Amino acid sequence: MALGGGREIGANSFYYSVDGQGILIDAGLHPEKTGWAAFPAIAALQGSPVDHFLVTHAHTDHLGAVPFVRQSYPNVPIYATSETIELSKIMLQNSASLLPKQHSQEVLDALPNYAMTALPETIERMRPLDLGTSETVAGGNVRISYYPSGHILGAAGIYIEADGQKIFHTGDTSLHAQRLVTGAQLPEGPIDVLVTESTNGVVDAYLTHSREKELERLIETINETLKNEGSVLIPVFALGKLQEMLTMIGDAVKAGKLPSVPIYTGGMGRRINEVYDKFLTSRSRTNDVDKTSDIEQAELPRREFLFGGKFFREPSIVLAASGMMQEGTASYFLAQRWLRHSHFTICFVGYTDPRTPGYIVSHAQQGTRIRFGSMKRDVPVRSRIERFRFSAHARREELLEIVRRLKPRHVVLTHGDEKAMSAFGELILENFPEMKVSAPEVGKWYGFNGSR
Repeated sequence: MALGGGREIGANSFYYSVDGQGILIDAGLHPEKTGWAAFPAIAALQGSPVDHFLVTHAHTDHLGAVPFVRQSYPNVPIYATSETIELSKIMLQNSASLLPKQHSQEVLDALPNYAMTALPETIERMRPLDLGTSETVAGGNVRISYYPSGHILGAAGIYIEADGQKIFHTGDTSLHAQRLVTGAQLPEGPIDVLVTESTNGVVDAYLTHSREKELERLIETINETLKNEGSVLIPVFALGKLQEMLTMIGDAVKAGKLPSVPIYTGGMGRRINEVYDKFLTSRSRTNDVDKTSDIEQAELPRREFLFGGKFFREPSIVLAASGMMQEGTASYFLAQRWLRHSHFTICFVGYTDPRTPGYIVSHAQQGTRIRFGSMKRDVPVRSRIERFRFSAHARREELLEIVRRLKPRHVVLTHGDEKAMSAFGELILENFPEMKVSAPEVGKWYGFNGSR
């Protein structure tokens, strides 16, 4: 049963009833919804047991509702990689701090586990199950293994074996390596059921650019902007995208491909940098030497001082959260002034949801006026705006390769909009007509053959 993340991205949570055991994978918050719609539909389980709680990685749309789930299942053990547990200390604190801005007091009063004094208890319930290791649970009947899934530090795909049946849940995944994070590893096929993300399931030439070519284009764009005495704003997610972009830009400066100008970072992204540096020998890292702390960084001013930042007066590179310019974030406020400067540039380096301010800004045309978020007035678009793709998710071709290698009888599509799922489902059936494909709705039970 999908409790969230069925036919959409957000509030990802999936429940498996396997050999009499209840296994819950992930519990995320939906970034664009408010009230109880932002949380997984735990009530749909109607008293079904949760014997084991597994977390794939530390992004909020997979982790943020863990304290909420614990209110219904307070004693369930929570498994996660050591990297994810360390990142959770930062990410859950951030989720708790944002709740008052997103939900009514009635909802907040029903969420005692998000109090700052209560969060440590959730972290203490987490048990390390590291990449490349397995755990036999439920009296030896169910075996769970964590495989590196790429995507971000410590992210895992989950392999479940029980009574001769094999299920692989990819979580967010990517077969290609990034700058700091390796590509995914997979169990051996054939398996019975593959539950896979489908974020990039739609054919789009924008997604097929190689990382190398995109990096060349990004460096060229930054150089052109700096030469014109302008500054570059790069909206990033504090977890994953910041560390990747910071390292690639640091490489370019070190190689003489970019001039040495101030590089601004800040907020919780800096704390996450420290976790990446702590886990240099992680199985999800590409090497054990690249430390973000080796790259000289200037401190991004706090919100009330953003508009007085030196980057408005001297050529600079600003890496600011969030990647989709969610309202209230540094990138959201900076964009409102950045857009007014014709010699400035905004570089989007990842996916932007159509419902977010980032989508509006990233698709804006110079010479027009736009309004986003809760802005009272339009802002003129004078700056240069460029879109790049450094996706931490599997490309469409990689998703198909996962299916090819695992040879499942049944493919279940998750973590994608309906357009992406439909397109990718059709592609699977074109290449493997003997397979069954389904895209579960939230709150409905499905068996191995996809029937409810």
